[in-house]
Amino acid sequence: MPYSEQHHGKTISNQQCLQPTPFTNFNITSKDDDSNGRRFFNIITDGKDGNGASNFSFSGRFKDDQGKIEVPTNSITITTNQNAMNGSDIESVDSIKYFAPRIYSSQHRAVTARDYEAIIQNIYPNTESVSVVGGEELTPPQFGNVVISIKPKNGDYISDFDRSNILSKLKQYSLSGINQKIIDLKVLYVELDSAVYYNTSQVTNVNDLKARITNTLTSHRSSNINKFGGRFKYSKVCQIIDNVDDAVTSNITRVVIRRNLKSLIDQSAQYELCFGNQFHYNKEGFNIKSTGFKIAGSNEVYYFTDVPKENGMGTISIVRDSSDDGTYKVITKSAGTVDYTKGEIIINTVHITSTVEPNNIIEIQAIPESNDVVGLTDLYLDFAVSKSTINMIKDTITSGEQISGIGYKSTSSYLNGELKRI
Repeated sequence: MPYSEQHHGKTISNQQCLQPTPFTNFNITSKDDDSNGRRFFNIITDGKDGNGASNFSFSGRFKDDQGKIEVPTNSITITTNQNAMNGSDIESVDSIKYFAPRIYSSQHRAVTARDYEAIIQNIYPNTESVSVVGGEELTPPQFGNVVISIKPKNGDYISDFDRSNILSKLKQYSLSGINQKIIDLKVLYVELDSAVYYNTSQVTNVNDLKARITNTLTSHRSSNINKFGGRFKYSKVCQIIDNVDDAVTSNITRVVIRRNLKSLIDQSAQYELCFGNQFHYNKEGFNIKSTGFKIAGSNEVYYFTDVPKENGMGTISIVRDSSDDGTYKVITKSAGTVDYTKGEIIINTVHITSTVEPNNIIEIQAIPESNDVVGLTDLYLDFAVSKSTINMIKDTITSGEQISGIGYKSTSSYLNGELKRI
């Protein structure tokens, strides 16, 4: 966590001037002076226990450049601009086995994507996953550039300090004339809407069974899916649900893909969201759903939806609820476009003033054409179990309650045509 102090026009340094709220062992390491002559320090903690630390108090002495102690004339107030983040535990054996041969094969030069992956892991050990794309693969092409996206452990983005530090260290490995650029993380979320049928005669606590299903999916998420280039394998997930317990007789599982749109509040802006997977769509529309937001000049809550056209294209509209019976009113008929084949959504200029979801986020979802979802190019695939819906349904035929099948509750294999993202 960077810290600097200036007093009476002199640069003041101190190795024991910050006392954090007790959470773990720590030490303070000195960094080089910046262009303004200020000296920065980082508090380094043991593992992820230090994440979130924000309250610090002054406890120590100031020394000037000549080593003389200076007594501040005013009380010292420490303001934390950003909580401690991205701390992680010691590297696992599996990670060492994976990266060690790649670091060796890179021969300390960044040429291929595998080279970059190994070198970045070496200079920034907090890396969980890396995507490296050559500029010639982008649309439009950016020759001479390498675009890098990094997913840190225990976080969703890297700090500006870490970003500049990584780029600085990469220069000693890269070829001359090649520019590296680290872009913000783009996450493609995969969510489930699953109806799980169970035999009531074999279950004493259905909530316990549901919790076990959720925990099993969470374990599968961490070890098999979440990464750049990750692949969500539909058949395996359905099998995992069925195998949690003998009481589970079957499941009807629908897949949703989602991107989060980070709104620029009180600004007119355009947005583009690439899902990297083809969309499935019905001609009636309501294939694209979003959470609510407000726009300039109104206090109503609005939503994005789609109106399909021909040739795999459609129009994005801004609508709002007009009554409780599911009808809606179109506010902006043509607010953007959707390419169902490419899986891309472009939103024209819109002035958003607030969002229903926190952190200025608008969640936008679609239905993939294939239930096997892939995180292409610079998309980090994230199996969002916490956002998924698991509905437990009694299998009255298997349990013997309804031998003839009368009263058996069936579940549609297709998602609803509701206006809003629920």
